[in-house]
Amino acid sequence: MKRNRAALAAVLAANAILASCSRHSAEQKTLVIFHHGSPTPAIEATEKAFTAKYPDIKVLREKDDALANMRKVTDLGKNADIVYTDDYSIIPPVMFPKYADFWIRYAHDEMTIAYADNSKYAKEMNGDNWYDILARKDVKWGIADPNAGPDGYFSLGQIMLSNIFYKDDKIFDNLVTANTAITVKREGERYVVDCPENLNPKSSKVLIRPDPETLYPMILAGDLDYAFGYMGSVIGEGPAGIRTVKLPAQVNLSDMSLVSSTYNRVSINLFSDKPERRIGITLGAKANGLTIPLNAQNKEAAANYLKIFLGPIGQNTLKGVHITPLDPAETNDLGKVPESLRALLKAAQ
Repeated sequence: MKRNRAALAAVLAANAILASCSRHSAEQKTLVIFHHGSPTPAIEATEKAFTAKYPDIKVLREKDDALANMRKVTDLGKNADIVYTDDYSIIPPVMFPKYADFWIRYAHDEMTIAYADNSKYAKEMNGDNWYDILARKDVKWGIADPNAGPDGYFSLGQIMLSNIFYKDDKIFDNLVTANTAITVKREGERYVVDCPENLNPKSSKVLIRPDPETLYPMILAGDLDYAFGYMGSVIGEGPAGIRTVKLPAQVNLSDMSLVSSTYNRVSINLFSDKPERRIGITLGAKANGLTIPLNAQNKEAAANYLKIFLGPIGQNTLKGVHITPLDPAETNDLGKVPESLRALLKAAQ
């Protein structure tokens, strides 16, 4: 009897070890990615190449706004192996030092205005008069929620920079302050935009949506005339028939050489549920970023995936949706990036 009990105990122990190993193996074979919209084509192309090379690893992706993706890690305790954001500069205030300790800046984009042939005054629209057309009483335009992610606050920054470039102090007031609860104050040569919890559009002229990609089909349907967004988002995520306005570099946030002299003159305060988590953004160039969180379960798989994403496959696909890859990509700390990725990166200036 004792011998049978001992044998049974040994079998149960062995099964427990096998089950534990099985669970561990399953965890090692899943790569979890949180990402936003505009780099989706490059992420999909990378995933295809990655799964062909590593068929035993399953890729799971969740698509959401940048801040929402980061809050899944910091607030909800979710595990992610890679987190993408359309603004690399918000990784430190949201995720450092507890949830991440490095960022990778991998591409530049530019701001634009989306429209279609059926938009009011479409034949007149250009990079010199867009703000006058949007201010017309019969024109409806849309913007992403600045409190939800970079698409919205970069759009506000674009409008604010227009005051400076076009030498017209009324542009932001006419378009934003007059139609929402968003306010701005001038401090010398700087502008500080404040976004309250309730953005409170004051008329049907302005539509604010959490997800910018929902605005583009509304233009084709005639429910909206124009919408602010990234070129990569409009081209990569927008439906066929959407057009874009080419804006000056002093407005479209595409030129790294204008960061200190121009873009940095605008700051945007975002609402947060807690005062200590309120985020203040000083505008820089529109640059995409990513990180591997400290709680990532599969850092080796994440690094192998990013070797493909930061290489020719990812870069060429980004170019196809009008996102300009950095070659090489840049990081704030080479010593904290996985060693296998360091040859693809350089230290950011």
